[in-house]
Amino acid sequence: MRKDRKTDKTASVSNIQGYHETTSYGDRESYAYQGFRSNKYFTSDRFMALDDNFRRPDGKPLKGYGLEIETECRGISNPTVLAECMDKIVFSHFPDDLFKMQRDGSLGGDSSVECITQVMTREFVRNNYANFKLMYNTYFPAFKVSAGGPSCGMHVNISTACFGSAEKTIADNIRKLYYIVNRHFDFCCELFRRNRHATHYCARMPYDRAKTLDLGSQACSHGVCFNLGHYNAGRIEIRLVGGQKDFASFRNTMECVFFLVDRVKTLKWADLDNLGVIFKGCNQYVFDRLKSYCYQNGTISATDIDAIRPTVVREELI
Repeated sequence: MRKDRKTDKTASVSNIQGYHETTSYGDRESYAYQGFRSNKYFTSDRFMALDDNFRRPDGKPLKGYGLEIETECRGISNPTVLAECMDKIVFSHFPDDLFKMQRDGSLGGDSSVECITQVMTREFVRNNYANFKLMYNTYFPAFKVSAGGPSCGMHVNISTACFGSAEKTIADNIRKLYYIVNRHFDFCCELFRRNRHATHYCARMPYDRAKTLDLGSQACSHGVCFNLGHYNAGRIEIRLVGGQKDFASFRNTMECVFFLVDRVKTLKWADLDNLGVIFKGCNQYVFDRLKSYCYQNGTISATDIDAIRPTVVREELI
């Protein structure tokens, strides 16, 4: 006969952090990397271990993307149960410790959670498109989770090192992207799948002096579409990106972000008012977004669409 245990076994329950939770008083950056079980930089098909301050052992800068995927659930009322489903089932298909979870008071549903990733390179994101497809198209519907509801966004953090190697070049390329997002604001709402009538948390910003904007002195704000408040810490945040309703939307949005980050490195300031020039050479996923949403909703002209249309079939990214 089995004897009773003399000590109880502790059950592990998935944790949802408080919003921007941090244990370092006065440090406005630590919330971004605290809460993971270990600090990792996900590159291609592997990861690099980082120190307690999210730095590489070799001192080189990170060159990647971090996502904040806001979700609402209309089927599970207990947030702890939702966290268990996310952590133990959905996230189990990704490399270990890619996600952490936080509460966000702006979300609705019976329960909700913001799913925040560690820093990932573009190659890693693409290599995991199959896992993101499983998350968006299989598990989210099964658990009645929506990442594309009216209150949901998907803020995209981008390492400043993605914009170049020299400080002056990095700053100039970030200013170009800032200009594009704000100069073509209605267009970018469609490009990133943001409801143009729901931009309270990601409003348009002045862009007439973008070319000389002091990036290092900008305040961190939740009310802007392009957050430069973390520039000195090595990242910027596109807050305009909306919630993505399914995998195809997620993939095409990420491809639009990847394209623009690379494209600003070759664009001249004189090119930035012309969408036909900006998006020339894009792949079929970016073009699908331009044609299916931007053109259909009147934020890009037929002339620009014809000028952009890809002439070469690119590789399939699932």
